Amino acid sequence: MTRYLSTLTGISLALVLLSACSSKEHSVTADQADVEYDLLYTLPEETLSYDEKVRPILESRCVVCHGCYDAPCQLKLSSPEGIERGANKKKVYNGARITADDPTRLFIDAQTTEEWRQKAFHPVLNEGDANPIKNLEDSVMYRMLRQKQLYPQARTGMLSDDFDVGLDRAQTCPTLDEFDKYAAEHPKGGMPYAMPNLDRDEYTTLVHWLAQGAAMPEDKQPSEIATKQIKQWEIFLNGKSNKERLVGRYLYEHLFQAHLHFAGTGDREFYRLVRSSTPPGQPVDIIPTRRPYGDPSGSVYYRIVRHQGSIVAKTHLVYDLSDRRLQRYKQLFIEPDY
Repeated sequence: MTRYLSTLTGISLALVLLSACSSKEHSVTADQADVEYDLLYTLPEETLSYDEKVRPILESRCVVCHGCYDAPCQLKLSSPEGIERGANKKKVYNGARITADDPTRLFIDAQTTEEWRQKAFHPVLNEGDANPIKNLEDSVMYRMLRQKQLYPQARTGMLSDDFDVGLDRAQTCPTLDEFDKYAAEHPKGGMPYAMPNLDRDEYTTLVHWLAQGAAMPEDKQPSEIATKQIKQWEIFLNGKSNKERLVGRYLYEHLFQAHLHFAGTGDREFYRLVRSSTPPGQPVDIIPTRRPYGDPSGSVYYRIVRHQGSIVAKTHLVYDLSDRRLQRYKQLFIEPDY
């Protein structure tokens, strides 16, 4: 860290930019468009925890828009995978489209960042040389947050006509190379869009996290209690008889959008039912058909995986699974002679 900040020695504190608390209009100079060196001087030595420090800010200020199926620019800030995937200029919902487009469902239609790049998603984090300055300079996410600080928004009063919040508004999703043009044409287009600025502590935390390289946590694994129940449910859902296969398909087609919760597990611990080309006991390989009943072109196994990322009310459909429910399913679907 010292070798990066040594190059900043002697830079005037005049480069300290406007406080997040300011609400006055102002012009932006070329110097002010640079990264905030004062925040780099206070960069913590320890790596900021995404779960403890960053996720709460994203959930309270960002996920309300960037957590939906049609999140602006398809940028999902509700999970590390969504942030690493980045943004895409194509609208998810387009009433003028007369043919189906290739779906871009997070966790389903691609599994790695490279696969998303092949689907025209561009990064919002620095993916080049890694040092604190470049991590900010080459981050669209930082540029968007910084733009809001340069053109702060009043916290009271009516929203001005400078902000278009219509459902049919034009979508602008700048890449890093396009950002300077975007900022010039949409000076008040920083994030959070049409919302008050992040407070200084929130903003500083996100800037420090981005400067450190935006460290992400590993995916959460099933708890011990859930693991035992997943095993017995996957056995039930993947029975070999025609009746068991019919029941497995029936339940999947009703529950594929649900957030499954196992009895005895944490209140915020949820799971998803997916179709996989691999059987229980092997890593899940999701079959990404457009519809839940689409032709899998091979063997199908019903698997249960942990839901990753934040819980968003608009997509949160809870369904409880337990030993009691499993027995009830057997009474309803397996024991009767039909």
